[in-house]
Amino acid sequence: MRTHGYIAFVVGVCLTAWTCVLVSDAKDAQIRATFERDTQKVANDTSVRLQTYFDMLLSLKGMFSVNERATRAEFARFVHELNLTQRYPGFQAIQFVRYVPAERLSVFEQAVRRDTSLVAGGYPSFTIHPPADREDHYVIEYNEPMKGNENAFGLDLGALPPHLRAVELGRDTGDVVATEKVALVQDQTRQPGFVARAPVYRQGLPLDTAEQRRAALIGFVAIVFRVNNLMREVIDNPLRNHLAFRIHDAGQSEDGAKDAPNDANLMFDTIGDGRGILPGLSAQMRLPVAQRQWTIDFAARAGSRYSDDATNTIVIGAAGILISGLIAALLIAHDRSRQLARRLHTALEDQRAFQDSASVGIALFTDGVIVRCNRGMEELMGYGRGELTGCRTAMLVRGAEAADDPFGDAREGARWQGELELVRKDGSSIWALVDGKAQNGGSLRHSGVWVIQDITDRKQTEAALVDARHGLEHSLAELEQQKANVEAAHSDLSAVLHTLKQAQTNLITSEKMASLGALVAGIAHELNTPIGNSLLTATALSDMVAGFERQYAEGGIKRSELEAHLNDTRTACDIMTASLRRAADLITSFKQVAVDQTSDKRRRFDLCEVVRDTVATFSAQLRRANCEIQVDAGGPLMLDSYPGSFGQVLSNLINNALLHAFEGRGGGAIRIAARELPDDQVELVFRDDGVGMSPKVLHQVFDPFFTTKLGQGGSGLGMNIVYNIVTTMLGGSIDVVSELGEGTTITVRLPLVAPSREQAEVDLAMLLT
Repeated sequence: MRTHGYIAFVVGVCLTAWTCVLVSDAKDAQIRATFERDTQKVANDTSVRLQTYFDMLLSLKGMFSVNERATRAEFARFVHELNLTQRYPGFQAIQFVRYVPAERLSVFEQAVRRDTSLVAGGYPSFTIHPPADREDHYVIEYNEPMKGNENAFGLDLGALPPHLRAVELGRDTGDVVATEKVALVQDQTRQPGFVARAPVYRQGLPLDTAEQRRAALIGFVAIVFRVNNLMREVIDNPLRNHLAFRIHDAGQSEDGAKDAPNDANLMFDTIGDGRGILPGLSAQMRLPVAQRQWTIDFAARAGSRYSDDATNTIVIGAAGILISGLIAALLIAHDRSRQLARRLHTALEDQRAFQDSASVGIALFTDGVIVRCNRGMEELMGYGRGELTGCRTAMLVRGAEAADDPFGDAREGARWQGELELVRKDGSSIWALVDGKAQNGGSLRHSGVWVIQDITDRKQTEAALVDARHGLEHSLAELEQQKANVEAAHSDLSAVLHTLKQAQTNLITSEKMASLGALVAGIAHELNTPIGNSLLTATALSDMVAGFERQYAEGGIKRSELEAHLNDTRTACDIMTASLRRAADLITSFKQVAVDQTSDKRRRFDLCEVVRDTVATFSAQLRRANCEIQVDAGGPLMLDSYPGSFGQVLSNLINNALLHAFEGRGGGAIRIAARELPDDQVELVFRDDGVGMSPKVLHQVFDPFFTTKLGQGGSGLGMNIVYNIVTTMLGGSIDVVSELGEGTTITVRLPLVAPSREQAEVDLAMLLT
């Protein structure tokens, strides 16, 4: 066996050497994989970053596509909202390049000088440079940020061949196009850079051919890059110390991008310094960049990331030699342990019968005494190791006398099986399935091997099943009774729901007529003043005419008295005319509002006129509440909708403000503003400076029957009616913003053309149900 140990040692050393070679090769493969993963990450990060900027470029193009007359201020605000300086700081500038024919060059230059949309004084020193005698000019008009990029402002790209080629390619293809390597005019360091541009065309013109695109061209949106800044943002700082790379512009993709690497097309280089470059670890990739191709050469720098550390190999070799020596020693010691193993074999065979069935109890009972038992028997009965050996079997059965043998008495046969209730050491009971077999073909009365299995869970389950059966029968009877109760309750609830729907409809109608009644009362109060003034003036005029007639009859009228009488008559007529005109205007407004709210017919109407008429009917209530109302509605806003429904909405908003907004205050102010939105909608903003609403009230403001003035004049349906009319009849939306002490702002957005009456009534019915 000693020879075998030596052979094992030699074989172990050989295997250790082979393992060290494999580990070294695996380490080299891991370094290569790490390098390839790093190069792929740099290429992917560069591509993703450039694509992100190109997506930003397309968003700029989208702005001009929507509004081709976007001003300098709008362009600056759009760029500012993109927040590229913080999110993607690798760019130099964002520009808009205007296409200007030669005959409009001077007009364009004067227009830029007078442009005060962003700078108050305009740009009086603006000039187009360099001068070029061409039919087409491409001038940088918008430039953000202007600081640091002043030299590019007014630059004519048509005079610069590298830029002109990219501009003409983008104009004819309609795609985002990048320039070749250029020196940026705004960069004093003359570092390599490039510009990506996307063409902008006029709306509504065909763009199928290059000639059509030329005819529709407005200009270009552009992003200017300084390559050093871009790559510093792309590459992680830790990776920058381990990886060097060089970027060349290989040319246009449509030309095959076959330009050989040289100093003229070198975009970026960290390999050229030669600092710690590892030989044999390099790679090259092609990166598409807006119709061009970049070639990226990668090289690894010496350091911890790509180092070939031999420590692991040495440790494996030492461990392998040590293990080989131990194996050899074990083989030598194996022979000495064989004899000891033979001696132990017989004892292990005797114990194996007890260890094979550890989950059940196995015991040898002789004449009522426990001779031997396995560990499973001891655990089953709750005893420690060896505690049952030599004890009487009567201790295992509850109620048995000490001298009894419950396992042997009356067991004449050689085999017996049954169920017994046993008692554990702690006094608890368990049910067990007992299977006994007599020893040596004798009788169980004297000696036998018994197998005991715990069936307590089964017995408990059987008892639980019986109880569950009785409980299920009782539950079924209760379920039948509950079903009958639920059906009766459902019938009662259906009747109550029908009654509530009718009550809700009646309350909504009452709320609408109450609003119209309030209008009538307000108009009556408002008409009282001008009509009273007219009556008083007419009475005074009648007295003056009677006095004049008496003087005339007496024949003593002087010229001065005639002139005074004429002046008084003219003044009285003016007062009556103004008062009656005021009354006529009020009656006209009320007549229109009343007709609209009672008939609610669809027609074309001016929203601003309806707002003013409705506000006029509330003048009396507003004066009593010491509330100032301001209407900010300029030109006409024509709607094809339901003026009565809209007037009902506005009336409910004013009533709601007068009832709730100025509680505890001596007065307040309401402002109503209307304007047209670009998506064929109008917006009405109703704002008060009242007490505002708590978050809880704001959350329930549109709920039916919810009011903070229950029993004090509030029905809880005003804002619910407003919501239903706006969202269904008028086809719009409503939003409420309010804070305690900060007033309330209600924004209503309505389409210029309301939905059909049938659809609105269906939607309203669904809301009410």
